[in-house]
Amino acid sequence: MIVRIAQYPLKQRLLLGIASTAIILLAQQALTLFAHGRLTFLFLSATLPLITVLFGAWSGLLLLLSGMIFGALWMQPVGSLAVPQRDDQIVLLAYVVVSAFLVAAGHQLAKVAQRAGRAEAATQNAADRLLQVERDARHRFDVALNSAGVPFFILTPVVRQGRIAELRWDYLNEAAAQLFNQTAAVVIGSSTMYVRPTGWDANVLLARLAPLAERPGREAFDVRVQGANGEQWFQVVAASLGGSVVAWCGDVTPRVRAEQALSEADRRKDEFLATLAHELRNPLAPIRQVAEILEQPGLSEDRRAWCINVLRRQSAAMALLLDDLLDVSRITRGALKLRKEAVALREVVEEAIEVARPILVGKAQELVVKPPTRPLHIEADRLRLAQVLANLLMNAAKYTPPGGRIELTATADEHEIVLSVADNGIGIEPDKLSAIFAMFSQLNSDQHRQGGLGIGLALSRSLIELHGGRLTASSTGRNRGSCFSVHLPASSRVFPPPAPTRPATASRSPVQKHRILVVDDNVDAADAMTAFLEMEGHEVRTVYSGEEAVDLLAIYNANVILLDLGLPGMSGIDVARRVRATPSTNDVTLIAITGWGQPQDRASTAEAGFDFHFTKPVDVQQLSQAIETAGTVL
Repeated sequence: MIVRIAQYPLKQRLLLGIASTAIILLAQQALTLFAHGRLTFLFLSATLPLITVLFGAWSGLLLLLSGMIFGALWMQPVGSLAVPQRDDQIVLLAYVVVSAFLVAAGHQLAKVAQRAGRAEAATQNAADRLLQVERDARHRFDVALNSAGVPFFILTPVVRQGRIAELRWDYLNEAAAQLFNQTAAVVIGSSTMYVRPTGWDANVLLARLAPLAERPGREAFDVRVQGANGEQWFQVVAASLGGSVVAWCGDVTPRVRAEQALSEADRRKDEFLATLAHELRNPLAPIRQVAEILEQPGLSEDRRAWCINVLRRQSAAMALLLDDLLDVSRITRGALKLRKEAVALREVVEEAIEVARPILVGKAQELVVKPPTRPLHIEADRLRLAQVLANLLMNAAKYTPPGGRIELTATADEHEIVLSVADNGIGIEPDKLSAIFAMFSQLNSDQHRQGGLGIGLALSRSLIELHGGRLTASSTGRNRGSCFSVHLPASSRVFPPPAPTRPATASRSPVQKHRILVVDDNVDAADAMTAFLEMEGHEVRTVYSGEEAVDLLAIYNANVILLDLGLPGMSGIDVARRVRATPSTNDVTLIAITGWGQPQDRASTAEAGFDFHFTKPVDVQQLSQAIETAGTVL
């Protein structure tokens, strides 16, 4: 107790010393009244150890001296410091000896008290530092986990009857707390059976995390959550930690959706390739059959004309198919440019109807056209807008039974210009309306599969958006028809251009005859082109390689060369450069006829010296016009 008292602050020690000394003096004074002061001064020695411990050895010695003086004054003769009696002297000497011993003992106790105090202070300081280190570590731990922005939590198992019955939330960082509808203070200490993130399954958490609380290990798994924001996916990475489980979780919904989109895109790709093969075989089958018919002897003129019409229709169908694919590619790359001009809406509608007329006539469908009340001119790409309307008409015809009704309506007001194609066909389920504009989209129901690559509506929507408009679809359900509407901004409306002055009709000059060399490694294509040119009255030679073309030009003075680019060995580009480098042939008209029609392909042919570049299948009228530009004639 004395050691503990010695560690008190000075003010407390001073008050305690004064109080103890006063008590001793009062007790001594009381005894003096009865014992006349004899030996009462000895009570002072009782305070010597305490005073020495509290205030040091000098205070104890001062008190010892005070006691000697006090005792001498009260011994006979009273009031005098002289102590003549021997027994009093012995008592006074004993007091001095005992008091000196007590002062020495008190001094030693003071040292012990000081060392104990320093030790206790050091221990307390160490404990305080350890506590501060723990607090700092916990603070750094919290800061690190909270700054990560990734939900982190610690779970402790609750064991009943020898097995883990539930898990308890022991720690949550700020990101994890945001997954709950309650505060972290409420969540911590609660069971996962009753408190958990919105939409999470308690049984899934227990089944996946409980084994990690029983044995060391690590596991990662995805959790599907149906929350307020729809379907979400979280990836949980958990590990054992001394009987508990620590876990991180992250929202991987974008990744899962991307994987699902890739899977869907892969499925659509397979369907697209299968449909593409089907769509290419459709026109190829009649073309091949017509070729067999044309070989038959005694073919009538009517049958021959029918075969030619079939070939034209089917080759045009293949050309349209390839054009759609190329247009999609250009739009995807941002390479498609509109050629806008002032066009009459009536003319655009007529062109679209002309394209769709064969399928409408073939299914005996009624087409009703409701034009605007007044003539209307708009600034648009005439070809592309007609392409969109034709696509909508053909789609309506495909999905409308024979004998059905299709309406094409055009209206205009101060806000927009609307072109609508409505039918009474099989219709579209409301939940499928948002999917029909997706690229390569095909509705799954068998009654909806009417052929096509599934790119028509996606292409049409992109073309209308390039015009600053939008393409919408509506339907009240299956077998209730559908309506597709092109909405163009009112700002696209323009005044009609002035009518051009008609020049006097000139008589058509006869076709000029030329010496033409046809070069193509596709024998059928080369021979077919040769036959056409010979029917036009031209002199034609045909070779099937670049090397043959160079050799023939040394002896054949052609003034027009129709040259394929993808020749085996010496390419068409190489042949063109050789022709331009030879003085005898450098002025010949070079016409590229190829399947390559990208801008870089046209740049390559222009650099090689070609005069014209046509893509297969070539428009014979344009080809004839190009041939007529050649200088030398027969």
